[in-house]
Amino acid sequence: MAKKPPAKIFICKSCGAQSQRWAGKCSDCGEWNSIEELTGNGGARFEAPVAVRPHDRRYAVPVPITQVEESKWDRISTGISEIDLVLGGGIVPGSLILIGGEPGVGKSTLVLEMAREIVRAGKVLYISGEESAAQIALRAKRMGIEDKNLLLSSEIYAENISAMLTDTNPVVLFVDSIQTILKENLVNQAGTVTQLRESTQVFLETAKRTGIPIFLTGHITKEGLIAGPKVLEHLVDTVLYFEGDRVNYYRILRAVKNRFGAVGDTAIFEMVAGGLKQVTDRNSLFVTSHSEERSGSVISSVMEGSRAIAVEVQALVTKSSFGQARRMAEGLDNRRVILLAAVLEKYLGLALSQSDIFSNLAGGLTIDEPSLDLAIAVAIGSSFKERVAPRNTAYLGEVGLSGEVRPIGQMALRLKALAGVGIESVVIPSGNKEEALSFFPTNNIKAIGHLKDLGDW
Repeated sequence: MAKKPPAKIFICKSCGAQSQRWAGKCSDCGEWNSIEELTGNGGARFEAPVAVRPHDRRYAVPVPITQVEESKWDRISTGISEIDLVLGGGIVPGSLILIGGEPGVGKSTLVLEMAREIVRAGKVLYISGEESAAQIALRAKRMGIEDKNLLLSSEIYAENISAMLTDTNPVVLFVDSIQTILKENLVNQAGTVTQLRESTQVFLETAKRTGIPIFLTGHITKEGLIAGPKVLEHLVDTVLYFEGDRVNYYRILRAVKNRFGAVGDTAIFEMVAGGLKQVTDRNSLFVTSHSEERSGSVISSVMEGSRAIAVEVQALVTKSSFGQARRMAEGLDNRRVILLAAVLEKYLGLALSQSDIFSNLAGGLTIDEPSLDLAIAVAIGSSFKERVAPRNTAYLGEVGLSGEVRPIGQMALRLKALAGVGIESVVIPSGNKEEALSFFPTNNIKAIGHLKDLGDW
């Protein structure tokens, strides 16, 4: 009887979803013309496994967890304190790190900034599959980077890069970008899910074998996802997102996965003529410097990983010119703004149903944290009533559907950040009052349990 051929596998190169048949539109991510047949050696893993007799099996002998020796390593500093913090204290030898971001956001510049500092400790190998070595050298010269320990190559085959890494033995390898790298025995085009997965697997094995850390840069789709995210994110040790927009000079490096450190920490950079400059005084970045009091403007604090940042929440409430009132948010969760507007209307009697509400987080930061609820509510109420909230007062707390103000975590770090920008008094949940006594006098602390306790501010 003839052996039945293995079933065909089709995969979406945008999100990595698998299916048994081709379709014009991916049912998971909604992307058009992104589904392709998985061919080459990459498809072999979907075939049924060959039966193995029990006595032929070979496996590593399991040992008690108490007998497993703890791995110890000396982290490699990038020379940039903000990046070291995001990585959990520096680069772990043998780790594989993925940096994702939109095209043009500055990933190559960020990589060169790290190379500028790391070359002081030894050779750095930079692989550029998108630009020629001459183009990279030109950018490096503009940034003032001229060091013979920075080695450039435009190699695109993963196996050749692995061999090059073994021969040159650099401190760090940078691959820019993973979407341009190919594995020789695959027929798929560069950037497809099969090539991404197999090429990344080569780099993973190379990093673990040599102990040399490898950085991969990767472009993200219009939905904000790294191409083939489920494949790459499971393979690499750390995933960093480099965020920003074309009209803003500031860039944010955010850790979304880290096997060797905390998740959520951020580093902020300013794009200047000579490259990227790290911003250490971030509190002044997201709070307007002048002390003028205005309606609809409120100070609060949010957590970014292990650090607290003082932020300014703004709201504008105007009479609606259309049949249905609009609710628009920039940097805040729009659904949260809608919910808080409904709570204010029900429990404080603010007639917001006929008013447009526009809310914003100053400085271009994007945060989705319940601790901003009270600040958003006060900003909306302040703009609606045309009454100024005191500039030297900060508002922190989560607001429930019944109008109650709930306690929030990490209050001590938040209050320390607020005191650093000149805040003299705070309005906080009753459950957090004890923590606030270490930073502000009792008379400067207003602890509330419900929105009604705000009074007529």
